[in-house]
Amino acid sequence: MAAARSPEALLRRVELRVARRLDGILQGERRGRRPGPGDEPTLTRAYEPGDDVRWVDWPLTAREGRPMVRVPELEPVLTAWALVDLSPSMRFGTQAATKLDLAREVLAGIGVVLRRRGDRLGVAATVAGDLDLVRPPRGDRRALASAIAAVDDAIAAQAEVETAPARTALSRAVTGLGRVARHRGLVVVLSDFPSEEGIEQSLGVLARRHELIAVEVRDPREREMPRIGPVTLRDMETGRTLLVDTSDPRFQRRFAEAAAGDDAARVAMLRRVGARHVVLRTDRDWVLPLARALSAPGKVRRAA
Repeated sequence: MAAARSPEALLRRVELRVARRLDGILQGERRGRRPGPGDEPTLTRAYEPGDDVRWVDWPLTAREGRPMVRVPELEPVLTAWALVDLSPSMRFGTQAATKLDLAREVLAGIGVVLRRRGDRLGVAATVAGDLDLVRPPRGDRRALASAIAAVDDAIAAQAEVETAPARTALSRAVTGLGRVARHRGLVVVLSDFPSEEGIEQSLGVLARRHELIAVEVRDPREREMPRIGPVTLRDMETGRTLLVDTSDPRFQRRFAEAAAGDDAARVAMLRRVGARHVVLRTDRDWVLPLARALSAPGKVRRAA
């Protein structure tokens, strides 16, 4: 299981599954980086797994005795950041994976696409509101694998800490990332976006400087409660427990209304700040929804 969850295994799986699909959809969004007729490549290096085979320089490969590629370095290079929410609520999951597993895989997919385009990705992570991990933007595969490994280490370290859970202050982490991400670019926030005071203001400030993509990860049981009789539910953020009768029609109605109201408020909030909003579920394919969000034109933000 550990080997299957290793960063290298994850990158290989994501590269085989989504790299070509996402890269094809994203072509044309900005100036391309593959050399065309008459273009002068500016970087020659050894081939790395995941590189486009059309970059291979066969004469140079024959001379060097190892696979070599010519990668054009055309400006502007996009600097992107990904903020991963590692709060306790992200560890929930009733399908084959938890929400945190899904966020981890999506992070790898974003990194693979950006690296193939010649762009750079920085990675930050938060558990309770502080930036517990900050990796500067890099564009090589080794740095991406190292960043994913650092996220895994932060997850493991948090699992060993025996402290009373508390509500996540995602707004504080977003504000902190805004201070770190100084250059204009792309920011992707991977979270379940719990209701929180101040989150709209912090996201709005970030979106005024960067193109913002809010990737909301969900599990179906958060909105579809099965009728299994009395059960004890626990809030993973605070540890609070509540005994409910899931077979009671009144409970089912209130649960559905609360979930729908929370979703509607979140959608409206993200629309107001001008973020691209994509919803990913642990029981569904995430490739195409993410690709549509990455290739969609930027939304016009309303005046404050």
